[in-house]
Order: sequence, then C-alpha cells, then structure tokens
Amino acid sequence: MKKTAWITLSMLVLSALLLSACNVFQTAEPPTPIPDPVTVEGVVSEGNLVPADSLNLSFAVAGTVGEILVQEGETVEEGAVIARLRDYESFEAQVLAAESAVLQAQQALDDLNDKASLVHAQAKVNLVMAEQALVEAEKAWDAVDTDEFQEDLDNAQIDMNEAEDDLHDAQDDLEEYADLDEDNLLRISFEDAVDEAQQAYDEARWAYEDLQYRYDLTEAQLAAAQHSLEDAQKTADDTADGPNPDDLAIAQANLDQANRQKEAAEVALANVELTAPFAGKIVRMDLVKGALTAPGELAAILVDDSQWYVETNDLTEDEVVQVEVGQAVTVTFDALPGESFDGEVESISQYALEQYGDITYTVRVKLSGHDAQFRWGMTAEVNFSN
Repeated sequence: MKKTAWITLSMLVLSALLLSACNVFQTAEPPTPIPDPVTVEGVVSEGNLVPADSLNLSFAVAGTVGEILVQEGETVEEGAVIARLRDYESFEAQVLAAESAVLQAQQALDDLNDKASLVHAQAKVNLVMAEQALVEAEKAWDAVDTDEFQEDLDNAQIDMNEAEDDLHDAQDDLEEYADLDEDNLLRISFEDAVDEAQQAYDEARWAYEDLQYRYDLTEAQLAAAQHSLEDAQKTADDTADGPNPDDLAIAQANLDQANRQKEAAEVALANVELTAPFAGKIVRMDLVKGALTAPGELAAILVDDSQWYVETNDLTEDEVVQVEVGQAVTVTFDALPGESFDGEVESISQYALEQYGDITYTVRVKLSGHDAQFRWGMTAEVNFSN
C-alpha cells in the first residue's frame, strides 16, 4: 500500500520537473490587455414620423355622395369643401330663406326702435282727435238726453201705437165686406181706409224709430268715444318711453325664432358637406360618387404636414428621466441612410404604456428640417444628446 503511494508521488514530481524544463526553453508572451468599456452618450430610442396634425373625416348624416371636389394627394385650405351629399341645393335654399326671415325680423325690430318717436307723436295726435271726438259725442248726447227729447220720443211712440190701433180697426172693418165683389164700391172704400191706416201707421213708426235710433246711436257713439279716448291715452302713455313693451317683446321673439331656424338650417347644410377643419393634404379618399355613406364611416384622411414630428415608442421609465423638454436631439431614418436631422423635445407624455413588460413614455420631437421624402409612419432613431 505504502509502496504504491510512493511510486505515484514520484511520478507526479517527475512530471512537474519536465514541465518546468520545457517552460525554460519557451518565449514568454505578454498578457492580453482587458479592453476599456465603451460608453454611449445620451439615450437612444426608436420612433415614427408623424405630421403636425391628422384627422379622419366623415359625414355627420347618412346619404348618397353627390359631388367630390378634392382628390387624394391634393392640398386644401381651412374650410374648403371636400365633398357634398345629394340634395345640397335644397338645404342651401333653406339657409337662404332663413337668412331672409332673419333680415325681416331684424328690420321689424329696428323699425320699432327707430320709429319710437314718430309712433309716440302719432299717438299724441290720435289722443287729441279722440278727445275732440268725445266732445262732439257728448254734445250730441246732451241734445237727446233731455226731457224735451224724451217727451218727443214718448209722443212718437203713442202716435205709433194709436196708428197701429187704427190700422187694426180698419182691417177688422174690411173683414166684414171681404166676400163682396172686388169692384163693389163699399168694399173698395173699406180697402182704401185700410191703405190709409197702413200709411199712417208706417209714418208714425218711422217717426218713432228715427227718434229711437238717434237716441241709441248717440248713446253708442258716446260710449265708443269714451273707449277710444281710453285706448288713445294708454297708447300715448305706453309709447312715451320708447316702443310698446308688448310689441318690442313680440318683435324680439320673432327675431330669436328666425335666428334659431337659421342656425338649424345651417347645421343641416353643414351636415351634407364635408369640409376641412384645417389646412392640409388629403392623403386618403374613400368616397365614391353615387355611393352611400353613413355617419362615422371613413370618408377621407386629412393631414397637416407643414411640420413633422417624431414620436418615440420604446423610451423606458429609466430613460425618460434623462430627457427634458427643449432638449436637442439628432434623428435618423431607416429609409434615408446617411442623412440626419436636428430636432428638439417638444413634449413628454404624462401617462405610461406597458410594452413587452416595460413601462414606456412617448416623447414628441419637433424636427427643424424638412425632406420631400418624408412619409407618415417612417421608422426613426432618436439620439437624445446630453
């Protein structure tokens, strides 16, 4: 056991001596240096190119496309009409009619205010005339509201009643000879008596009724004159401080209603028009003339490409704290190798998005340069310099 161990130990020592001898005859090599770590200045993030503004356009009401005024790729000014639905002319006519109604209502209101002095002056004239008419009516009434006139009226009634009795007597007398021949002298004399009695009655009745009508008419004219004076006085009082409040309220209500109808007509007209809310370019047009469209259905896409931005999509919470608004950046695009563009941080989102387990924030970078080859959505790399 001990012999075996001794042999093993001897062989290990011999091997060590041989290795040492070999190293003596070999050339020593210098140790491999450890490279210094590479540091990257700032933060680098990926993003996409976006225009200053964009909007999906659609009609507010359902209808049939009647006219397309702008084609895909064309630029438009703010407020420009892009397309219209059918029956646009009828809605336009309703707006014109509503505008005319507003003008008429406004004119009526203006006339009330502008002619207030004239209306009051005329009301004073009417008041004086009403006073004069009342004086004349009172004079006429004084002429009939007397004992003498009442006595004449009573006597006329008595005469009429007596004449009526005489007529009845003559008619009764004639009844006794009604069976005689028509050419009988006695019958003829009684018929003449009836005619004379009838004439006397008619004249008495006319005399009575003339007096009674004069009395009644004079009394009614007096009452009418009194009411007219009251109305004239009220009108003069109401117009002393300007237009009549009731007339003014009605005129204002008419104007308000006309304006509401005009607004409703304008809304209806706007609903059958597709307009550009801002100046820009139509980058997509989905409308087809004669086809149906529905509210909310994509009609066109409008972009404002007067200024370009890059919005990051992978800037983590550890990186975003190193970015500040106003910070200078350098932007490169995969589609434009060899070119770089300067930019400046315009805004940093206040809310986070979770992507692949990382919390990320969107940073919006305003580019100082512009290239004709820029296209919405291009992939970009943003280097946030320290």
